Amino acid sequence: QLIASIMALCALRVSVKFGKDCKDLEFQTADVKLGELRQAIEQQMSVPKAKQSMICAGRRWQGLAFDDGLLVTEAAGAKGMKEVDGVKVIHLMLMAPAGIDGTEEVSRLEAQILEAREIVDTLPKATAEETQKAAL
Repeated sequence: QLIASIMALCALRVSVKFGKDCKDLEFQTADVKLGELRQAIEQQMSVPKAKQSMICAGRRWQGLAFDDGLLVTEAAGAKGMKEVDGVKVIHLMLMAPAGIDGTEEVSRLEAQILEAREIVDTLPKATAEETQKAAL
């Protein structure tokens, strides 16, 4: 019964594969438009809408036929959508330039933070009073 109520919260699941990662985006209604999907991808996967290119069931979703007002279920069609336990499931491949999601920049900054921490750890330990005097 609990599983059924949880499943009822999700009417549409779009599984988005981007590089080696896969993210399931869940929507409470199946009446989701492409613009809403693109916005969700931008928010949850950090890929700007302008840089997104999607492929579903061998068809590239681009051009006037796939504007932001088109329903995702219509774009996928019968070939690109299946129903699993009452939830419509669509699998997409997201194409975007390498590094567009900022993961490389984050990794670079994390490495710099780690290096700074290691340097700080090698400094002699000062008492709270010494630190306060040095700061003033």
